[in-house]
Amino acid sequence: MTDSPASTSLQTRLTTAFPQTASLSRQDLQALAYDDVPPSQLAPPSSSQQPPSESISPNQAFFEAFFHSLPQAQSLYRVHADLLRTNEAKATRNMERQVPLQALRTETQQLFDRAKSLEAEWATREAQLNEVQKRFNPSALHFGLTQSASKLNDRSEELANAFVEGLAYPRDDSDTPPTQPPDKRKDYCGKFISEPFVIVYV
Repeated sequence: MTDSPASTSLQTRLTTAFPQTASLSRQDLQALAYDDVPPSQLAPPSSSQQPPSESISPNQAFFEAFFHSLPQAQSLYRVHADLLRTNEAKATRNMERQVPLQALRTETQQLFDRAKSLEAEWATREAQLNEVQKRFNPSALHFGLTQSASKLNDRSEELANAFVEGLAYPRDDSDTPPTQPPDKRKDYCGKFISEPFVIVYV
């Protein structure tokens, strides 16, 4: 490249956006602006064609070197490298969390299956609960007590009438004396008799 100075007008246009071009010669600037890419390299390369990077021209090499030296390009490269490192760190963390996450998924599935099983069982439990509530609510208990009191009243009337008329007492299942082994009754009676009596005078 020659060291001929670049024109003032051209230098002004470029240096407004790219101050690095102020020290370049006119020939260098023309080399940067020169498009010497062959038409065959503009099409997508096939397997039989040579990659464009292996037949790069001096002007292209100069342009790439200049482009990579720009602060804007270097800043983009740094941002790109930072993004790559961040993605790699996140990928590493994701791989480390894969096993605990799989265990959590398995546990969640088991709990979900358990919840569905309990949900299916709830219909039967709810029917049983409603039946128990019907039996033990205040109105049902009051009705049961009223029926029992009525039966006891009828029973006492029967016993009183039998006593007055001198008839045999009517018996039911509740009047049947408990059957216990003779030895147990004997032990109970002996224990009761052997205990001292305490008489309290008032």
